[in-house]
Amino acid sequence: MDRDQVPGTADQAEEVRLLKAALEVSRLVEPAENARAIVAGASSLTGGAGAFLYIRSPEGGDHRLLGCQVGADDPRRKGLLRLSLEAAMAEAGFRNADLETGPCPPAFGGFGFQEMVSVLAEETDCRCRLLVGFASRQAPAVLRGTALRVARFLSECMPALVNSLRMERVRELVIKDDQTESYNRRYLDAFLAEELERARRYGTALSVIFLDLDNLKEVNSLHGHAAGSRALRLLARRILAAIRGSDKLFRYGGDEFCVVLPETDAVGAYELAERLRQTIAARPFEVELRSELSLTASFGVACFPIHSESGAGLLAVADQAMTRVKLAGKNSIGMGGDRQKEAGLG
Repeated sequence: MDRDQVPGTADQAEEVRLLKAALEVSRLVEPAENARAIVAGASSLTGGAGAFLYIRSPEGGDHRLLGCQVGADDPRRKGLLRLSLEAAMAEAGFRNADLETGPCPPAFGGFGFQEMVSVLAEETDCRCRLLVGFASRQAPAVLRGTALRVARFLSECMPALVNSLRMERVRELVIKDDQTESYNRRYLDAFLAEELERARRYGTALSVIFLDLDNLKEVNSLHGHAAGSRALRLLARRILAAIRGSDKLFRYGGDEFCVVLPETDAVGAYELAERLRQTIAARPFEVELRSELSLTASFGVACFPIHSESGAGLLAVADQAMTRVKLAGKNSIGMGGDRQKEAGLG
């Protein structure tokens, strides 16, 4: 009898494939690596055209895209990094069930999917949803079987994913600033060194933005240091909401912050600095209950390799550019080595 005709052989082979794919996930320790392996495994096991893994905080809120098979610079990712997944899926008739199949929701229409499988998995403090898209329509029974396979695969991957997320949270406690939601000065040196090495290897640009609140001393003097600390927390949140997931915000010291922008040239960094400047100045900060203050910030921009080829050099150039802005009138942007860029933005 031919091997393919032996009862159960095909199912056994499929189970082995699934377990091997889950084993590959378990060998990875970074959440982003886990997520990429999960979406790749789900697509491979099902013949899907693409997959997305979303994670949601136990406290609720929007879902965050942890992994997909699309490059970080792919414009189709726009709007998918954080979204209300229930609302997005509901547009195609999905009801937020643990396991569902249906037509592709409009939010994912740019990928050419006809149908989609949606699977929920939860374990203690981790809640995630895996979406697999298909380029052609399938019979309902076939699609249902595919969804069950995805659910089985995701359940096998959950322990490794949960462990990697817990390890990441422990690391975050070490490298995060305890007053704001930004990273601390110690981690800045390590992260910048890694990104500079990557930029050298692949011949890409890398930029840093230095920024400093212009009037924090007045806030501390008039409203107290608690109000000043709250202003710094609110500032960090505005910046984090405006930068990409691949960018990192660091508290450099006091009221100074630094944003590291991988794969970003001087023009892109300058444009982001201007958006941040406008975001900070656009609306007041509620530093106390029913007490709002308008704040501004001064910026300095430096880019690898045109301004410096070392991390310390980039930070020094950006800091110097920001200092020149402070002396010239504040609420503006300085480009490393170019005083002309510092005029007329305030």
